[in-house]
Order: sequence, then C-alpha cells, then structure tokens
Amino acid sequence: MPNWLSIARARATAGKPPLIPDDILAQAIADSWALVLEIGRRTETPPGHTRPAFSQAEQLAADMVRDFIAARGLPLEYDAFGNMYVLLPGTEPGLPAVTAGSHLDSVANGGNYDGLAGAAAALAVVAAAHKAGLRTRHGLRALAMRAEESPWFNMAYLGSQLLLAYRDRAALGARRRIDSGLTLKEHVQALGYPFRTDAEPVLSPANTACFLELHIEQGPLLIERDLPAGVATAIRGNIRYPSARCFGEYGHASAVPRQSRRDAVMAVAELALGLDALWAELHAKGDDNFMVTLGRFGTDPAHHALTKVPGEVEFSLAMGATSTETLALARRRMEELVAEITAKRGVTFDLGAEVTAEPVALDAGLIELLEDGIHAQGFEPLRLPTVGHDAGIFALSGIPSAMLMLRNPGGSHNPKEHLEEADYAVGCRVLAGAMVRAAGG
Repeated sequence: MPNWLSIARARATAGKPPLIPDDILAQAIADSWALVLEIGRRTETPPGHTRPAFSQAEQLAADMVRDFIAARGLPLEYDAFGNMYVLLPGTEPGLPAVTAGSHLDSVANGGNYDGLAGAAAALAVVAAAHKAGLRTRHGLRALAMRAEESPWFNMAYLGSQLLLAYRDRAALGARRRIDSGLTLKEHVQALGYPFRTDAEPVLSPANTACFLELHIEQGPLLIERDLPAGVATAIRGNIRYPSARCFGEYGHASAVPRQSRRDAVMAVAELALGLDALWAELHAKGDDNFMVTLGRFGTDPAHHALTKVPGEVEFSLAMGATSTETLALARRRMEELVAEITAKRGVTFDLGAEVTAEPVALDAGLIELLEDGIHAQGFEPLRLPTVGHDAGIFALSGIPSAMLMLRNPGGSHNPKEHLEEADYAVGCRVLAGAMVRAAGG
C-alpha cells in the first residue's frame, strides 16, 4: 500500500468526523440525485433508457453535467474525445489527484443508473468539497466518461481507453457503430471534439493518485444479503466467442437412429452441460468466481423443422473468472470437450473469432478504505467480484483502482434496473469519505 494511502486509512479508522460538513454534503447528494433523475427523464426510451455512445442522447447527458458544474462555480475541462473532468486543486500542486467517476452512456433500452450514478456521485463529492472550502493535500477530481458500453462499437471502455491512451487511438477511431455505420472518429467529431490521436493523455499515473468508481451491482449478492453497499475484489476477465457455430448433418427425425445422427443441437448442448459441470466442480471447491454463458443459441430458421435432425447451430460462448488460472482451466476443459464431442457425434465446431480480457485485481488498500467507510455508515461491507468497468482500464494503466458497489434489485442492462435514493446517499457518503481521506484531508 502506498504511503499516502496508509496515512489516509489511518485517519479513516481513527473515528474522526467527516471533513465535509454533512449539511453541505447532503445538499450536494440531493442535487446530484436530481441530475440523475432528470437525465433519465430526458433520455427515456420506454420501456427503458437509451444513451448510445457518442450520440446526441449521451451528449445531452454531458451538457447537463456541464451545466451542473458551471452552476457551482467550478471549471469543466474536456479531453480530445469528449471525456469530461473537473479538478479541485490540492494544497500541494505537484501531488497526483484522487479521482472518481464513471460513464454516461447506456445500452439500448437499459437502465438509468449503470454508469450515470457513479459519475454523479463523483460530481457531488467535488461540488460539496468546493462549497465547504475544503482543501486537501492531493486534488479531488470528478470524471464523466463516454462510451463504456460494448454494444455500440463491439468493444467496451472506449472512452477510458481513449482518455488514457490505453490502446492505439487511430485503430479505436476506425471502429464503426453498429446502428449508424459511422466510425467512432466520425461520431466524436460530429459532436464537436477534435479526436486528436496525438493528444497527450490528460490523466496518467503521474497525475492520478487513484481511481474510485461507484457503480450499481449487476448481480444479486447485495440484495440477497439485504446490504446497501459492497466492495469489489476484482474484475472478471473473460474468454468469449461471439459467433460460434456447430455443423452436423440434417436428417429425418423419425428415420435416422441415434448412432447415425450428427445432431448439432445435442452437440452444443453437451458442450454447455460439460462447462456447467466445470462450474459446479469449482463451486463445490469454494471458487464461485467462474461463470459460463451461452447467450445466443439457435438453429437456422430457413432449414430447421419439427421433423428434422438439426444440422447447424449458431451460438455464443462466454467464460469469465477473476483468476488467469481459472480461465486457463476453462479453456483446456472447453478444448477437451470440443474434441470429445466432435469424435463422438461426428460434428464440426467453428468457434470463430476469440475475444479476451484479462482479470483485473483491484487495490487492496483502497478496498479497505471503502470498507471503513461502509462501516462508518453502520453497515457490514460485502466483498464481491464484479464484471468489466472503466476502473479496469485505470488499473491496467498503472493507477490504483477500486469499486464501490450499490444494491440494485432489478438486474442490469434492462429497464428494471433500480437504485434507491437512500442507497445512493450511503454510497456518496462512503465515496466522499474515501476520497477526502485518500487526498489527505
């Protein structure tokens, strides 16, 4: 744990009162919650909310964030790609800033809180600290990023990748949005941002002490335990095959006996059950961080029929885990199963292009700092794994990162996604305490 964070945690556990007066923080939380609701109202696409990456709807959210910050007398800045940040300088300008935030976009007809709540919470903390006249040693920075969701350009975390120059910007800019057909660069420039591939990253390990992201939980663990908040331990990596196929042979359902069949449906079903057996095996050993999903599974409607042995199946396969060892085990098991099923059933698998993401460990010191804050609010913190978020790009860029997860009873990426105002307030207070203490307040 870095020395500055050791000092921060010592202060957090010493029982000191909050350094932002509660009345000022409470008002900032209420104002930011109103911002979340108003953005949701204005980007509602019944039955859910839709803010495509680098769209007019996402820009509307960005404009409302701009107005929120301007009304509080803080200067808002942009990078070359439309990511937004506001910095409250510290008393020692050479020190890197403690940073928090999240993204503004959503999936199509998704919920209103995925990403947006985290951006608003960071804004609330910086706005409250500014109004209180609080000056910490490290600066406090709030960040509202673009284009985190993967469906729009078939890649996630584009905003943070551009912000941090994590991948080649020219290659990212050439990706096309699935609905418009325009490139990412064209979308960015249409919104008035220059998309300069040679622009220096405005955030880096040199000027960013750490990154904290508040986010709704996208699973049921907090709901099952009736807890408002938890802390992520790691971000799951994954091995994905978006466009896999299995080829067998069409035949008459009432004429081809079992030993003669090359049934593609049975073959993929056997693969699915074999991977599910691995999942059960790992769970029985106490490792509950592996997941496997066949989200797409279908026969060809031009050829399938009630009386036909299915000769082809298209499917997707996603395997995720918080450890590289578990992912490697899953890959080996999958390859073994494919070989066995191919030999036994006379089918052929074409898994197609593989997409991978490595697991990301989150910072132990920041995890403890957030847990201290949850304790201070009168709750027991729960440690839980999470899925991909912008925090992972920060961590992979060398910036210590952690995630505060909030209870969400409706699931994620769907219109039922939900966040109670009271839980949001708990999260904002935990985030405020962590940021101020990490900043040396």
